[in-house]
Parts: sequence; structure tokens; C-alpha cells
Amino acid sequence: MKRYLWLILVLILAMTVVACGGTQPAAEVEETTGEEAAPTEAVVEEEAPVEEEAPAEEAAGPFRVAVVMPSAINDLAFSQSIFDALTAVQTEMGAENFEFAYSENMFVVDDAAAAIRDYASQGYNLVIAHGSQYGSSLQEIAPDFPETSFAWGTTVDTFGIANIYAYEARSEEGGYVNGVLAAGLSESGILGVVGPIETGDAKLYVDGFVAGAKAANPDITVNVNYIGSFSDVALATEAANTQVGAGADALTGTAQMVVGAIGVAESNDVPWFGTQSSQTSLAPSVVVANQVYNWTGVLNTIIEQVKAGTLGGESFALTLENGGLVMDYNSEYALPDDVRAAADEAAAGIAAGTIAVFGGAAEAPAEEQPAAEVTPLTFGMILVGPRNDHGWSQAHADGGDFVLANMPDATMIIFESLNPADKPEATVEGVVDDMVAEGATLIFTTSDEFEEDTLSVAAKYPDVTFINISGDDAKTGEATPNLGNIMGRMEDMKAVAGCAAALSSETGSIGYLGPLINFETRRLTAAAFLGAKYCNENLRAEPLDLTFAVNWIGFWFNIPGVTLDPTEVVTSFFDTGTDVVLSGIDTTEAIDIAGQRAGQGDAVWAIPYDYLAACDIAPEVCLGVPFFSWGPAYLATAQAVAGGTWEQSWDWLPADWDNLTDPSLTNVGWVSGPAITEEVQASLDTFIAGMASGEINVWSGPINLQDGTPYIAEGSVASDDEIWYLPQLLEGMEGSSE
Repeated sequence: MKRYLWLILVLILAMTVVACGGTQPAAEVEETTGEEAAPTEAVVEEEAPVEEEAPAEEAAGPFRVAVVMPSAINDLAFSQSIFDALTAVQTEMGAENFEFAYSENMFVVDDAAAAIRDYASQGYNLVIAHGSQYGSSLQEIAPDFPETSFAWGTTVDTFGIANIYAYEARSEEGGYVNGVLAAGLSESGILGVVGPIETGDAKLYVDGFVAGAKAANPDITVNVNYIGSFSDVALATEAANTQVGAGADALTGTAQMVVGAIGVAESNDVPWFGTQSSQTSLAPSVVVANQVYNWTGVLNTIIEQVKAGTLGGESFALTLENGGLVMDYNSEYALPDDVRAAADEAAAGIAAGTIAVFGGAAEAPAEEQPAAEVTPLTFGMILVGPRNDHGWSQAHADGGDFVLANMPDATMIIFESLNPADKPEATVEGVVDDMVAEGATLIFTTSDEFEEDTLSVAAKYPDVTFINISGDDAKTGEATPNLGNIMGRMEDMKAVAGCAAALSSETGSIGYLGPLINFETRRLTAAAFLGAKYCNENLRAEPLDLTFAVNWIGFWFNIPGVTLDPTEVVTSFFDTGTDVVLSGIDTTEAIDIAGQRAGQGDAVWAIPYDYLAACDIAPEVCLGVPFFSWGPAYLATAQAVAGGTWEQSWDWLPADWDNLTDPSLTNVGWVSGPAITEEVQASLDTFIAGMASGEINVWSGPINLQDGTPYIAEGSVASDDEIWYLPQLLEGMEGSSE
């Protein structure tokens, strides 16, 4: 039965992901006193802070800790590591002296923030926010409860707040050791890595693994695939299968979604190397070793300091030297003596300081840049929608988080939902005034709706750098010297999306859910049409009588009474024979409705937009996602501003065609969804390869505008300006151009 244990855990995690999808329930809280108590619902509404209950008043009773975690307590990864440590502390101190409560599966930041605030209001001595995504929430909540101690990780940033502790795992150290082991066992000379999102301890681990493997065998190939999700077991499974198919004979990965990858390793008898928690029980025949996070020492230190009256202001790190990182070897795996000896030597050298993980030929990641070279940066992020919209705004917020993960001293000020419906009283100028007053020297305004106002505030604050997303003022010369523009070349990914739609459609009727009409939305919609047209005519065995209809709702998301209701628009598409809907708006109605219709037995599909993990909403109907990854460009900009080297530019950033699924490397990308068939995927791969090589260019003439006016002559290719400033939709498209 052991070999099926991983499958059972996959099913458990899958049910967890389903339970966490969409609107979150109230935080699940369990009070732990030695025996597991029945769960009780946490009050999500804010209560008055119990500020009068100082730590000294709690001395007579048990020390009470609450922890909020992004995944399940049995995930064999990040969340389990802190849960196991708290259980160990309780065993050491005794249930009469130590109690802890927890909320698991708090992947949605707003839900986690509600749980954190609730715990603080209940008078817990220490509230732990176990996830780097919770930093902004903690920064807001902790000052409201000055008598409560808070801790968060993985980070070293306490924000200068007296009642916040920070902790991190130097996971690159155990990653290096695992890399030495993997290189020593590999016969093919190819290793595979399945990562979640390139940030925090996940990135450190992967970089350390690569460095260790290269140190052991400079000629080895390490293929790294960041899938863009911490929870998508199916995508991790697919990535692992791809790695094995590419020749990898040893695998590793990090975060809770790797249970799927471990199953692939077991099925193919490929050695697996774990991290965060011990994963040996999942597949004892292939798990070689695990880097285990042992938070017990850090927790004991924090508890003792809180008891002594020190509520925060210090950061801690788990290392091999201090025993916070432990190399756990599987006694059932027959590891050759020489390979084990090389790993032990590496671990001892790292602990002693004689081996630098990112020394020598290995390139240190951004987290390792000397702090002295970069001035601490405060930057602002103005979002047009909510930061958890599973679309445009969330992609930008994630880009900001990427900066924080790679510039530990940086601080982000975020203002969400700046639009007439949600915050009619707010203005770009007012928000910028507040951000500058808080010390922001770099501000990203993340919508073309903010373009005109950004010009004004840039003139008002000449010493602050402004980046307007999707605008062109730096290109046209209208911008002041402190204003630049960034945009990803999403047109190419929209062409891929259109191709996937045309190859998958059974009716030949494709619908496009459009926002408002401007140059940007016309060219993106036209690119999807051109991709669909090319693939229908050239890559289908039997081309369909293709129709491509666009329906504009009037804004980037639904504003009741102002825009068309996108739910009704998508429903109308499906009711009239459309079987694939591509979304061009910031929110999820297209995939929401497609999922509902498929549940009723309809053969329909959707292609959401903007956000890498959008398929998670309804994977059974998702053909794929064209996504923005703002992290690399935002990080480069932030580092340049902090270092005093930023120069004005207009950047229309292309895809990294060799790394379309890796958000740490590409500015725009494409991830195929679970609903795409193998046959369609093969044809889509042909299209992508042709675009990457330049053999296929969907903007090759002849191309006419919607009214029949010739636009791109036969034998010619559209210039960047002709694409950027597309004046109409194209011939063959249904829908308004103005």
C-alpha cells in the first residue's frame, strides 16, 4: 500500500484546493492542548483589540500562540514544518503551559488578515503569520495591538515595528547538499526541478540545488520549471512528467504541490530530494534525503523573549550551523558511500563557513546582493482593481511581492481598487500625495486609466520615479524625465491563446469578452483573432467555418449600472453556439461561467487572462492562460532606482520563448490548461515554435482593417507602431471598433 500513499495525499490536497477556491469560509481555528480539539469558527468580524491584556497578566495561565498558514498542516512541506514545531514545543512545555491554535489553508491574503486580527483581539501572546504573502497585512495589524507579539516568515524584515519578529530558512544550504546528492546519483547528467513561484525560500532552495549540482558536476544540466502556483498538484505532476520526458533521472521541488511530482518520481523510479518537511513516508522507495525545517529553536527563543517583555524587533534564520536546517536521510534508500560522503562534506563545509553556496562559478541570486550597494527603497503600487482579483491587479501585486522577496530591505505601499465604482472619492493625485509622504521614491501606476493623471503627478514630484503601465508617454516625448512606461508584449501570447481556441473549438464559433475600446484592447483582440485564423487554416486537419465575435463590456471589470454585465455576456455567447470564450477583462467571469456550463454537460471551454494561476478556478474547461509576469521588470526598475542608475525608457517587453512558463524569466507567458488535448497541444507546440523562430508571424500581410481598408500589404509585416496603434479591428472580426 505504501506506493499508493502519495495518491491518497494528492486527493486530500485536491479536495483542500477545491475547498479553498472562490469565496473563503471563515478561518478554521483549532485550539490544541495535547489532544486535538473540535474545530471552532473564528470570528471574522473585527473585535476591539484586547490591549489591556499585557503579557505579564498572562503569566498565570498557559502561553498562547496562534498561527495562520497558507496550506494544510499535513502538506509535508511549508505549513507542516511550523505545525510540527509548535507540537514539539507543546510537548516540551506541557499542555498546561502552552496552547496553540491554527488556521490552515489561508492562501487568500484577505482571509488570513482577518484571522490574524481576530487572534490578536482574542489576546493571544504570540500570533504567527507563516507566509511571506502576509507581510503587508501584518504591517497594518501589528500597530493596532501593541501588547501582542507577532512573528512572520520567511523574511528578515520586521518593518521597524517593535512587536514584530521575523524568521527565515536559509534553504539554499540544504538545497546545495541535495544538489550534490542528485549530481552524484545521476547517470543521464540531467536533473529536473519543479518549483512553485520564484520567490522567498522556494527560490533560495532551487538556486542552492543548482549551485550544489554544478559544484559536484560542472557539466550537469539542471532544468528548472516554476509552475506559478504553490497549490496546483496537477500542474506539478505535468511538470515532473515533462522533466522525466526530457531525460531527468533525479527530481526535486518545493512547496505543497510537489506531492504530484513525487508520485511521478515514484512511478518512474527516479530519485527524489525533499525540502521543508520529511517526504520520505510518501515514497520511501525513491526519496533519498530531505532538508527539514526545524523551527523549534526559533520558537523557543521568541517565546522566552516575549515572556521577558521583548515583543519583537529581531529576526532569526534557520541554518545548517545552528541546527535549524536538518539533513534527514532515508535509511531505506541504498545511497552509495561516496555520494553520502560528498554530501556530508558539503554540509559540514557550509556549516563551518568554508563553502559559500553561491561562491565560485555559481551566480548569487538577487536575495544575496550586498545590502550596502542598494539604498533601502519604498515604492508604491496603485491598482485599478482588488489585489486578489485573480487577474490584472493580482498579477501586479505579485510583481510587487517579487520585488520584496528579492530586495529584503524594500517596503511596498499598495493602494487597490482605484476606480469610480469602488472608491469614487479617491484620485491618483491624492494617493500619490500619501505615498510620497510615506517615503515612496518609486510609484507604479498600473493601468492606462491612470496615464493622464500620472503625467500630472510626475510633474508635481520631479524627484520621484513614476512607471505607468501600458502607456506610451515616454515613447511620444510627452513624459517628464522621471516618468517611464512598461508593457509586456502580450500580443504574442494572445495569438497563442487564439490558436488554442481555434484548435479546440468544435463549433468554429469563438467569443472574445472585451473590456473598453482603445489601442491596447484592439491590438490584443486582433492578435487573438490572427492566431485563431492562422491555426484554423494551417494546423487543423479540417478547417472550420470560423467566426470570431467581440463583445465589449465598457471597462476592465463589471461596474453595475455602468458596464455590461460580463456574466450575461459570456452566458449569451454560450447560448448562441459559441464554445470557446477568451477573456480580455481583468476578472474571472469567462472561466466561471464556462465551468458552470460544463458542469451542466455543455462542451464549452474558456481562456482566462492576465494571471498565471487562473486555470485553478475551473481547470476542467481551461485551455490555458496568457499571463503577465511583472516581477522581473519591476525588480530591475526598483534596483535601478535604489542604485541611482534608472533612466527613462519606453519598454514593450517580449516573451522569453525558451521559458514561457517561468514567471521569473519571461515578461509574458503561456501555460496550457488541463482541458487541452494531447493532439491540440502538439499542434499548438508547432505554432509556438514557429513564432519563437520567426517562421510564423501572424502580422504578415495581406491584412485589411474591419472596414476593408488595406492595412498591411502582401509580403510585408506590420511594424511595432502599426501594431501598437491599430486603428480598427480586422477584417473577419465581428464587433465594434470604436
